[in-house]
Amino acid sequence: MPALHRLLLFFALATAGPAGYAAVHEVTLPERWVHGAPGEPSLQVHEAAPGLWILRQSKTSNFEAPFLYLLAGDRRALLLDSGAEPGAGSELPLRATVDRLLGEWQRRHRLDTLPLVVAHSHAHRDHVHGDAQFRDRPDTQVVGTQPQQVAAFFGLDRWPEGEAGFALGGRALTVLPLPGHEPAHIAIYDAQTASLFSGDSLYPGLLTVRDWPAYRASAARLASFAQRHRVERVLGAHIEMSARPGRLYPLGSAYQPDERALALDASSLARWQRVCAGLGDFLHQEVDDEFVLARIAQPGEFADRPNTHGMLVVGTDVVYLSHLPMFHRPHDYQLIFEGGLPDAALQRYRADANSHPGEYYTLAPSERWVLPDTIRPDGRFKADLYRGHFERGGTRILTGIEVEVGRIVHFRRFEPGRKPQPRQWIAFGRGREHFVAHRIEGAPDMDQVVQVATPHGEGERVIAEPRAAASSGELRAGDRIGGATVERVLYTEYGDLAR
Repeated sequence: MPALHRLLLFFALATAGPAGYAAVHEVTLPERWVHGAPGEPSLQVHEAAPGLWILRQSKTSNFEAPFLYLLAGDRRALLLDSGAEPGAGSELPLRATVDRLLGEWQRRHRLDTLPLVVAHSHAHRDHVHGDAQFRDRPDTQVVGTQPQQVAAFFGLDRWPEGEAGFALGGRALTVLPLPGHEPAHIAIYDAQTASLFSGDSLYPGLLTVRDWPAYRASAARLASFAQRHRVERVLGAHIEMSARPGRLYPLGSAYQPDERALALDASSLARWQRVCAGLGDFLHQEVDDEFVLARIAQPGEFADRPNTHGMLVVGTDVVYLSHLPMFHRPHDYQLIFEGGLPDAALQRYRADANSHPGEYYTLAPSERWVLPDTIRPDGRFKADLYRGHFERGGTRILTGIEVEVGRIVHFRRFEPGRKPQPRQWIAFGRGREHFVAHRIEGAPDMDQVVQVATPHGEGERVIAEPRAAASSGELRAGDRIGGATVERVLYTEYGDLAR
């Protein structure tokens, strides 16, 4: 090999990153963002890398506190999102900030002009409000917010499939369709910093989903892209999660002093995709350490006929109800939620359970109703309480009691044709009582709920959010799972889930 070729090869290898990827610019992120503290600026500016600025709108300006991203090359610049409407009597100095940053960039690189494109991760109001500030800016183009406008501008001619390059001059971006949260949603990848800008589709917070099939397909495409490209960080549009894993700040919080870090990584993205792939038609929330998925069902999406939906009663300190499912409609749902009973009924149930410690209890609703329409926060229904199974010779204890729907632990519809997966368990409970329920997948399968002793003892007060813990086979008293010991098997059923 000629000496010059050897030198060039040595240089290429020396400047390459892991697995042959080209070297990228180092990205720095602050330890703390503006988060709603009195006196902080309405817009925080952080230069994360050459030509990459992250702008965070303060919660004192708008509780959504979105992150905006400004990227610059030597031919043009891109502003991704333009922020939320600030509070009454205030203004967001977005145009002035962008003009200052790009002016400094032009001077630093001796550029005569630098056209600007204002695009959006998606069309929701907290990401487009500042567009008006740029409509009269010279050499500036504001991209429309309809899917066809976004596809046409970026050359995404197979929407929602495919991807498109978008060159800034010395900086190559890739634009990917990402509908599901919103129809025109996109993600943008910056090869120069190995950063993936994911908008509202993935960030440490509450990920709301309006089109679940589209969202799952988007998650699969984005995860596939990340397997083929170097992704050092995933930067979304919000932080809504505290530093405690799996804990969201209340919706609308105006002060978040203990936020989780903004950046996720490629492993978080892969886990997000696996969660989406395995959920089935979930109807409420799925909690992960780094994000929470929340389904917003569309009108008429679940067109079940009214029917009777029996429930297993779990716990006496806090009463949980676990739907007794089958694989055919309209009973093809796994559902666990807190059920509120009237005081008199609760005392009667506790007294009976204390007198019959080896028995289990079920509820038979007194009326027929559609499960997804009734089981929602603050929903109510009337039911009869049985010692034993209400369809298998159980003893009726109470009639016509009103049940309130409380916190929903797990709620999803089974997917036709889905095969049983390795055993997984959903943990729930608070106070002195804790339980795990087998996660049901596809026929043939098993419905099982057991009571466990947690390693923290009776003083534990933290709600055990849904978590999957790998195991195999039916649980029995004395078995260990997820650091806990099975104290008692409450219910095991195979027959209703045989097919």
